Amino acid sequence: MSNLTVEAFKGIGSLKPMLFYEYKVTGKGKYDNVYKIIKSARYKMHSKNRFKPVFIKDDKLYTLEKLPDIEDLDFANINFEKSEVLSIEDNMSIYGEVVEYYINLKLKKVKVLGKYPKYRINYSKEILSNTLLTRELKDEFKKSNKGFNLKRKFRISPVVNKMGKVILYLSCSADFSTNKNIYEMLKEGLEVEGLAVKSEWSNISGNLVIESVLETKISEPTSLGQSLIDYYKNNNQGYRVKDFTDEDLNANIVNVRGNKKTYMYIPHALKPIITREYLAKNDPEFSKEIEQLIKMNMNYRYETLKSFVNDIGVIEELNNLSFKNEYYEDVKLLGYSSGKIDEPALMGAKGIIKNKMQIFSNGFYKLPEGKVRFGVLYPKEFDGVSRKAIRAIYDFSKEGKYHGESNKYIAEHLINVEFNPKECIFEGYELGDITEYKKAALKLNNYNNVDFVIAIVPNMSDEERENSYNPFKKIWAELNLPSQMISVKTAELFANSRDNKALYYLHNIALGILGKIGGIPWVVKDMKGEVDCFVGLDVGTREKGIHYPACSVVFDKYGKLINYYKPNMPQNGEKINTEILQEIFDKVLISYEEENGAYPKNIVIHRDGFSREDLDWYENYFEKKNIEFNIIEVKKSTPLKIASINEGNITNPEKGSYILRGNKAYMVTTDIKENLGSPKPLKIEKSYGDIDMLTALSQIYALTQIHVGATKSLRLPITTGYADKICKAIEFIPQGKVDNRLFFL
Repeated sequence: MSNLTVEAFKGIGSLKPMLFYEYKVTGKGKYDNVYKIIKSARYKMHSKNRFKPVFIKDDKLYTLEKLPDIEDLDFANINFEKSEVLSIEDNMSIYGEVVEYYINLKLKKVKVLGKYPKYRINYSKEILSNTLLTRELKDEFKKSNKGFNLKRKFRISPVVNKMGKVILYLSCSADFSTNKNIYEMLKEGLEVEGLAVKSEWSNISGNLVIESVLETKISEPTSLGQSLIDYYKNNNQGYRVKDFTDEDLNANIVNVRGNKKTYMYIPHALKPIITREYLAKNDPEFSKEIEQLIKMNMNYRYETLKSFVNDIGVIEELNNLSFKNEYYEDVKLLGYSSGKIDEPALMGAKGIIKNKMQIFSNGFYKLPEGKVRFGVLYPKEFDGVSRKAIRAIYDFSKEGKYHGESNKYIAEHLINVEFNPKECIFEGYELGDITEYKKAALKLNNYNNVDFVIAIVPNMSDEERENSYNPFKKIWAELNLPSQMISVKTAELFANSRDNKALYYLHNIALGILGKIGGIPWVVKDMKGEVDCFVGLDVGTREKGIHYPACSVVFDKYGKLINYYKPNMPQNGEKINTEILQEIFDKVLISYEEENGAYPKNIVIHRDGFSREDLDWYENYFEKKNIEFNIIEVKKSTPLKIASINEGNITNPEKGSYILRGNKAYMVTTDIKENLGSPKPLKIEKSYGDIDMLTALSQIYALTQIHVGATKSLRLPITTGYADKICKAIEFIPQGKVDNRLFFL
């Protein structure tokens, strides 16, 4: 029988209390944030002493050896006070950082081939390995002919208990890089526009993205009156450019977009941030070669992490601490309970469905009232292909046909769509120009009877012409018209396919259309718990400091969508202010009452991340209306991974597997085949309320299984999942309106 475990290694031996040196930090002048001063002082002390360890507790700094006072800082003085032995029980966090430091120190000494450093050490939780353990369990360097590197990044999280026992939590991921700067990449003809970068010559932080490469050279005057070369010379940074050759001086200026403005840069100053997507596009051969080194199933991760633990070895400075080179046999040994959530029963128009594919013969749970009339826009040069694609969609959705013939697996009148050539637009547009796209999109203004638009658009991979996707979506959102985009490639598949290959696409297109016109394919038959209503909240960021709150959805207890709402008031910060909370929940309650005749008695609120809104406001608001509420945080990013273990064999966990301790849980909501990597669990934590955690997990799992827009489930529940989609598609969704048409699918 298999158990669940996590990527954690048991310490062998125990820590003993150690001698520490205590320092007082005295701020200079006025300051608003004491903790920021302490953190800055800690970094200065750390960096001025060859990165020897410095720890923070309250307003004090602690070191493992006596270091000189620092009194030349602008913001603070750092002065030695005393030395003392710190008890482990009262200082477990500091002792965890001590273990972290000595692991870094040990790994710094590890060599590859007897001479090359295996690890790049920054004395932090993140440790970069210059080599990778291959599937054949051999350490190898991975570098492409174009200069791209694949390395392995490890994250360590040692936990020390009051008895001095240590648990080492580990995780690993792929790290892509290149030794080239942007100038060198441009010389080699590599694409750089749209690439995220770091500035090596300035302290500008935040998101930096290359917007364009200008015709102007770095040695030529800019609109500011001087060249970039002269700028550095005139600002005491001439050393950066003094060795530039004539070829260097002939480099083009690079325009870089920051959070609030655009900067001109010398390309030599920019270091690229390489992503998997960039690598796949610009070095496809290397990307294919490393595929199986990136998609790590749980067993491959296990072997990789065991090798890392083996490199740590014995830490003499910590009472000969080492780590057992295998996972815990059961998460119960770490204080967790574990189990597997049952699959929810889903219902369509004619009752329970055994699987989601059955919905197309069973019929959708809810169709919009009345006929939904649609219009069509298509590229003129793809007239024939577009007509065949629209015919395939209409036959499938309306007539229950595939390839022009009736099909027992497709119900007739699956969607109540209608096309009337006298009332609905069916028109071609010219490809290649944004202005023409906007003109074509605005023609829908003349067709008041059209409720929905299907548009054939260029393939996203077609770089020779501008894509019509964004202009169409934006304008039609302003016209309050939902739309379904279909690429030319998919349209050609419908036109030319003679087998069942196109059927998969028709399934998902039909579901997408259904969701966008206000229909619902399926619901959960029996939702666990006494909940009446689910609400998803999230905050989207348009630019730094400007955020858009989104009440993504209001679901009833069956997971049936009632409405979603996107306020039109931007705000500062990620905390949703009370004025917007009032607006959101007023809309929630009114929508629910219109559907069910009364307010809900019990609401479950899901948020992506920590809910920092004022709980007093929630309590006051819902108490006045006699409504019970719970707040559950559903986080999609966590380094922790869950594995299935059976007599030492490590495999991917089943969908629905969870581990639980107190009000915090981790749950796997997707099935990932062993050759495709490993599943990423959700981190789930109850912030407020008396709902039982197993009930909350069952609800969340059920809500991951009823995504409207495809037969495939979401990793997130549709509450926070749709909130996230709304935030990413802010421009394509009508503002300030309650709606049940899912523009964002």
